[in-house]
Amino acid sequence: MTTFIAVYPRAGAEIQPQDCSLRDVGAWQAQLVDREQELSPDYILRVTEAFLARCPTRPEVREASKVAGIAATNAGEPVRALRHFERAGQLYDERANFYKAAVLLANGEAQRAWALRDQLVADWLEELAGDPLVAVESHAVRGGFMHTVRFARPDHDSGIGTAWIGVPDGPGWPATLTMGAGRQRTAFHRLRAGAQSAPMQHVDYYRCRGRRLLAETEASIAMSELDEAARLTLIGYFTAPDGTTRQTGEGTLKTCLWPSRILPRSIH
Repeated sequence: MTTFIAVYPRAGAEIQPQDCSLRDVGAWQAQLVDREQELSPDYILRVTEAFLARCPTRPEVREASKVAGIAATNAGEPVRALRHFERAGQLYDERANFYKAAVLLANGEAQRAWALRDQLVADWLEELAGDPLVAVESHAVRGGFMHTVRFARPDHDSGIGTAWIGVPDGPGWPATLTMGAGRQRTAFHRLRAGAQSAPMQHVDYYRCRGRRLLAETEASIAMSELDEAARLTLIGYFTAPDGTTRQTGEGTLKTCLWPSRILPRSIH
């Protein structure tokens, strides 16, 4: 006869997590791309928090905490999201930093949110300054700063050749106007107008919560006219920038939808 003896931890004893290996890391990463699952924010948050609880000392914890923070943000849980972002430490992912700024706002920490915004803009400008194919001009305007960025070699997909980025001098998200001929838009235009037609130039206006097409044309537009139109548009935006309405708590978490267009880059 075999006797099984159940062993229970004594009251108050701390239960140590089991040792984790790369197999545990691989299992978690496989869950994040499991085609049998819906891969909803709630699912990603659940499996990632389970990994964090199981493997709290693995070097992948910072990355997992970032993933959990993004998932919690998408699930509309700002308190939970901030806890994970704080555990992740310094974030080097621009999208994650935009998410964290939104989470800070939803938790009533506006000063930290806008300080993070300023650091993101400063890092972006520093990166552009080191690119010989990018020219940047920065000017103070009424209500904030306008950065005019001209790309000698536009990104292949976005086609952005020039961008005008406005950053409020107080609270508020940045806003951006871009001009370019994106690959997808050009393809659609040539399907209608013919393969030999000139690229269609588009002027788009990006705010964190929306996007609007301002103009499209095959004809060239004087850059001086565009510079002035962008300046006036951004000055108008600075009178009531996005993100300045004081709202905190559940249901008020609003992330920036266009981080890569708000702070555009040239990829070459």
